[in-house]
Amino acid sequence: MARTERSWNTDFQAYMDMIVNHPNYIGLPIERKRDGSLSWIATAQSKIGKARKQWAEDKAQELGFIIQPGVYAQVMREIHPSKEHVCQICGSRMSIYYHYPSVNFLKTIKREFALEFTEYDHISDIWEQLLNSGVSDDKIRVFLKRKFEIQDITGKSKDDIIAVCERKCRENGKKLLSPGAMSNFPDRYDGFHTYNRCCRASQDTGRSAENLKSYTKDRRAYEYWSDGNIHAADMFMGSSFFKGRSADHIGPISLGFVHDPHYLRPMTSSDNSTKRDHLLVEDIDTILSIEAETKVSAMSWYSVKIWKFIKENFKMYPHRVDSFYRNMLKQNMANFMFILSSIINIPDKCGRNFLIKEFIEPKYKKFFLHTYEFDEYGNIISSTPRRFTERSNNEIERFARIAFDAVNDYDKKSNRHLFPDLTPQEIANVKELCKNISTGGQVGSLSCHEQMKDLVRLIENRLILAEIITKLNL
Repeated sequence: MARTERSWNTDFQAYMDMIVNHPNYIGLPIERKRDGSLSWIATAQSKIGKARKQWAEDKAQELGFIIQPGVYAQVMREIHPSKEHVCQICGSRMSIYYHYPSVNFLKTIKREFALEFTEYDHISDIWEQLLNSGVSDDKIRVFLKRKFEIQDITGKSKDDIIAVCERKCRENGKKLLSPGAMSNFPDRYDGFHTYNRCCRASQDTGRSAENLKSYTKDRRAYEYWSDGNIHAADMFMGSSFFKGRSADHIGPISLGFVHDPHYLRPMTSSDNSTKRDHLLVEDIDTILSIEAETKVSAMSWYSVKIWKFIKENFKMYPHRVDSFYRNMLKQNMANFMFILSSIINIPDKCGRNFLIKEFIEPKYKKFFLHTYEFDEYGNIISSTPRRFTERSNNEIERFARIAFDAVNDYDKKSNRHLFPDLTPQEIANVKELCKNISTGGQVGSLSCHEQMKDLVRLIENRLILAEIITKLNL
């Protein structure tokens, strides 16, 4: 059977060009195919592969490294210009060093701090999230000192401690942290597997799929482009109010409800698992009480018209809440994801830049610049400016990356959503919107942002009308 050629993500293609043209790789052999594309991959026993190994050994001597097993990986890490590898599959960036927690280490963190993270979270981000959740800096330091068996942390900065932890895993075999990209020289030109840790489950069939989950609680807010104070909600979920219990969204965010601390309540894991994305009459009553008291909308902007319709009708038709009304919200989510996907795939990143400017940056600037404290109902009782680190400066890029990856991943999770059902005219409107975004055009006085919102409202109205007609025919 012929081997299927993997497609290159456009960001990975740009990464390849950057590496090949970087002065650190002058003389490292690479060929081009007939179509002009780079022959990034070469087997170790091929002519190119052998020439690459000789180049790496010469470079090792130049750098003062001993020629021994592991020297190729040592050389390629040392000369890598950004220390971050771009994934060939999804285009995400991950550190080439041992900065990502193992499954067992994640379990240890959860037991110690009652917080959940993923195998794709950088250890520096985990440190920051722990701080934002109220864990003291001293407690984090003592925890890492104990787990990584560090002799002395006196006077060491956060980055110093992380560097020690990383070396103990990379050089001394501790199984607590792993790299974002595995070494693979000379097979890959830059010395690393083309896919990152983020896509290893789907690309490496030898890996355990259940140990490579696609998101955790905090990522779902990005996955569904939720409104609400999502930064505060993440902090609230990690607070002592949820210790030993799961955080339940009273209104499921997979249906379009907000990710906001006001709409989170502690629940046992088993009860939360049973509830899943069901929409219950009693939950709507609770949500309406919270809306009235806090003046914080329970629904994300792209489903507010449907939510208004549900609020006006659910008392008269309670039997339709967890069937028809829930399906309306699910269908609207599928349609919204189709629009986002169409925009993201506009060439030259015009669509991505539009979504970042219009939807991601405003949300980040509104909610992510502060640290919060809460009462048991998720009300913010104090707010202070956040303490930013060098790692935090890339937070908005991580926010955007997760949001875009989630949209691209949405179609793969066919067990969790309906397919888009846009009409031919709505699809034409999507294409017109994408065209205007790519050219910076407008329709009359309407900006592209306003066009997008009008399109979403048009689709909501159609779903509402279909529900009204269905009830009239019953």
